[in-house]
Amino acid sequence: MVDPVKTEESAPQAMAASRLQAALEQALRSGEWKAGEKLPTERVLSLRYGVARNTLRRALDGLERQGLIRRHVGRGTFRSASDPAAPEDAALSPAAVVECRLILEPEMIALAVTRATPGDLARMEECLRGTDAAADLAAFEGWDAALHDAFALGTHNAAVIGMSRSLARVRERTDWGHLKAHGNTPEHRATLQAQHHAMVEAVRQRDRDTARQTMRAHILFVQNYMFGE
Repeated sequence: MVDPVKTEESAPQAMAASRLQAALEQALRSGEWKAGEKLPTERVLSLRYGVARNTLRRALDGLERQGLIRRHVGRGTFRSASDPAAPEDAALSPAAVVECRLILEPEMIALAVTRATPGDLARMEECLRGTDAAADLAAFEGWDAALHDAFALGTHNAAVIGMSRSLARVRERTDWGHLKAHGNTPEHRATLQAQHHAMVEAVRQRDRDTARQTMRAHILFVQNYMFGE
């Protein structure tokens, strides 16, 4: 008999599991579930995030390897008592990270414009659909982070990808989550989404100047509502 979990090996399915893992990790690190708290059932999580059950299981496997959750047969899935995090990230303040993003990401997306493949564009569009459909802040933040990671991947430059992901880890911390929650209004969400769509369209049209300018405006907007700058 074929194991349905092991049959899910295609690139799109693996990517979906990776994006879901990022969304769930953001929810866990932002405090949606407290230490030791039981997570919703697989059925509930599958419905909430709109994924197949085996996609969810792949994402949970990854979270368990990270030490963020514990799974017990017959009992369910629980938030781990401790919160593993890279120690070097603790010294990076959210404000400093946004300043670094303002330096890095406009040029990062300009490079992605020249190098992104059809597969890269498909990944960006999947992230857009995720942010469009996100029912809450945790899901939106997860897909938002995935979209920026897709821009980094579109550069096909390992150093840029590494720097972008290093900065992105700060988004997983509670202090970042609190700052984003403070500015989580329908108006802000609509502006962010309009900017997301404009950036992906600029990549699709191979328009470096518009991509660069829109990304800069996007990060300045985030900086303003998170820190009043």
